[in-house]
Amino acid sequence: MKDNEWKEAIHILRRQAGFDFAGIASVVRTNRTLLVWRAASGNRNRNYLKIVLEPGKGIAGGVFQHKKTMIVQDVKACYTESEIVHSPILLAEDLGSFTAFPLWKDEEVKGVLLFGMRCGNCLTRERYKQLVDLLPDRLCGMKLCPGLYDDALENSAPFKEYRELPIYELVDIPVRAALREERHRIARDLHDSVIQNLLGVQMFLRTLKYVESMDEIREGLLTADDSLSQIQKELRDILVSVKPDIVEKLGLLEAFRKHIRFLEESYQIDVDFRQNIGDRRFMPDIETVYYRVGQEAMANACKYAGVSVVRAELFLEEEHILVLEICDNGKGFDSENMQISGGGMGLPGMYYWAASIGAVLTVRSAPGLGTSVRIETEAFLTDGDQSGLDAIPEN
Repeated sequence: MKDNEWKEAIHILRRQAGFDFAGIASVVRTNRTLLVWRAASGNRNRNYLKIVLEPGKGIAGGVFQHKKTMIVQDVKACYTESEIVHSPILLAEDLGSFTAFPLWKDEEVKGVLLFGMRCGNCLTRERYKQLVDLLPDRLCGMKLCPGLYDDALENSAPFKEYRELPIYELVDIPVRAALREERHRIARDLHDSVIQNLLGVQMFLRTLKYVESMDEIREGLLTADDSLSQIQKELRDILVSVKPDIVEKLGLLEAFRKHIRFLEESYQIDVDFRQNIGDRRFMPDIETVYYRVGQEAMANACKYAGVSVVRAELFLEEEHILVLEICDNGKGFDSENMQISGGGMGLPGMYYWAASIGAVLTVRSAPGLGTSVRIETEAFLTDGDQSGLDAIPEN
């Protein structure tokens, strides 16, 4: 069948069953088995077409691997934020509850059919029964075997293999979300500091029009010049904080030192930074990811933890395991229900960056008990020098 015929078939079912979204994924076999979303109805955009999954990964990959219908009543209750990041269809369509069915042909699962709602706790037993009653025996040339509600509900947790393995390709959905949040952060920084200070200089210069004493005018111009120099510095600091090629030019250690100075000046907070990497360099992708994760974790601690000191450690463990850990003893948050101040995509962005290099990211937090963000992966030195590592000294 052609994709537009698939789309028409699931569009009719979605409208009849009253769901917000319906999508169908199919198996593609080349030199490896992959799953792609082929058609959708009720979709908010066409990002689903960019999602490529391996068996066992994502919603479609999990249903394909385990050949079971699954029901998730409340995505936020059943999935951690990192697990949602690794289920791109949930991010692409902002689904709060869903059910997904395996589609069979020739005794094999050849596709996955998904119906979702954008609110949680919407997939009741009655709604599921109404949907099953509407489903045909065959859809798009494949057989449907929905299964019982209670059995499908038992499969609501992310599959074990799915939690342990990174997704094959997350495409650019969380990347764009992280970039949107970064743009908003830059806009806030520009508005709160640069623009306000420029307005102050402008108002000050306007008052000089009414000053008759040349000495007062000269003094005023010197004051304005100092203010403009400070604004120029703020702009440079903002640029440094978002421009990743700083890592390539300066190295990971110096990039962090420069960013930490920016944070300390901006938030009037001390960052206790310790490291043992010295001037050692790593693969560019690894350095960029560690810098990105460190940026986000330290900025969150400075802005939201409510503490005067944040601890950061960057060190090599066992000569080739690179570890970055950002800790604070501040307010913390419920890591099982991540309603973070600022409402951004910081944590999903960090999980994405870590997954892109095969690193392990661990976020631990609880209300009143502070927060710890740790990323680690194998990171062999690019200069071949992997000897002589010292204990972590103070920066």
